[in-house]
Amino acid sequence: MRVVSKLTLMAAAFALTACATSRTPQEQALAEDLTQRASIVPASQAERQAIRSQDLLTQAAFWAEAHELNPADREAAVELSRVLRRIGQTQRAATVARQAMALYPEDIDLQLAYGAALTEAGRGAVAIEPLARVAAARPTDWQVLNILGVAYEQAGLREQSREKYREALALSPGEASILSNLALSYAFDGDAPQAERLLREAMARPNADATVRQNLALVIALQGRFDEAEAMARVDVSPQTAEANMAYIRAMLTTGRRWDAIRDDSGAR
Repeated sequence: MRVVSKLTLMAAAFALTACATSRTPQEQALAEDLTQRASIVPASQAERQAIRSQDLLTQAAFWAEAHELNPADREAAVELSRVLRRIGQTQRAATVARQAMALYPEDIDLQLAYGAALTEAGRGAVAIEPLARVAAARPTDWQVLNILGVAYEQAGLREQSREKYREALALSPGEASILSNLALSYAFDGDAPQAERLLREAMARPNADATVRQNLALVIALQGRFDEAEAMARVDVSPQTAEANMAYIRAMLTTGRRWDAIRDDSGAR
């Protein structure tokens, strides 16, 4: 990845200006673009800090501009990847982080951004390596271990996945998102009762969110208790969506892949 500093951009613009009489249309367009970029003043640290309290789309626009102005801006790459992942653009988030890693191959924040984006895109097998490096550098960060557990799960490495979830729980006992992911791991193995116990424990935590409740509804439905599951699902989705979800699970239970099919519909994160 070529890195062009602001000083280089200004010098290039000056050089092109000096030979304006012999420019091609393409060179003229490049000169105008370089001149425009060179006149942009990077945002101050105060502005960068303030943008973090804005809505996600505003943040995305801010960090995209900063990243475009200077592709070597490590902070802009980290933040842009993070925001893109949160608004669902996981592939682009992974690309931004991966390109920046060519400049900063040892940077832990970029490796985390890359691994998290890959995992949210369902590419856990690829995410394991960067996430494992982050976990080694930050052994007390339960969130990293939780994401790594999901990556192992996606790669079909269930024992390693549960080991990471348990390590995460040791650091943050009762954390709802970890319990939810561990529960889904048991659901993947067909142990719905154990999954339900863990999800009910997660639901009792003050930080439990809609994802935990929807996972519980799913596990209850997989045990054939559709009315109970649908009533729970309606807390977060429309009656029509809840009914459609139950219809899908009923159909799924008639196949021989009922537990494997959970994977594509789970809320692990």
